[in-house]
Amino acid sequence: MEFIIRGDKIKVTDSMKNYIEEKLGKLEKYLKDGDSVRANVVVKVRNKTQIVEITIPLKTIILRSEESQDDFYKAVDKTIDKLERQLRKNKTRLSKHNKSNKEFMIIDEEESI
Repeated sequence: MEFIIRGDKIKVTDSMKNYIEEKLGKLEKYLKDGDSVRANVVVKVRNKTQIVEITIPLKTIILRSEESQDDFYKAVDKTIDKLERQLRKNKTRLSKHNKSNKEFMIIDEEESI
């Protein structure tokens, strides 16, 4: 997974980058082509609030999540939890859809024999 991390009105430190990359790396288990996926991360600050926005464009869908917290690390954790939930939801949808298509294909092949 490729990471594009930038800050808006904040300098993103190496420890912040490492934390984001470590947490996002756990989402690769849900992705088939983890190497070709690009994650865009924007870290913003408004007053004392830290805002983390993560966008992951895939072939079929675009996953996007944004969370604001007083603590940067809490915001990252909540954002990634939302993304993981979206990935699980869409992964099961796609697998159910593919399984149902395969069952119909098998029936068609047996009838033609």
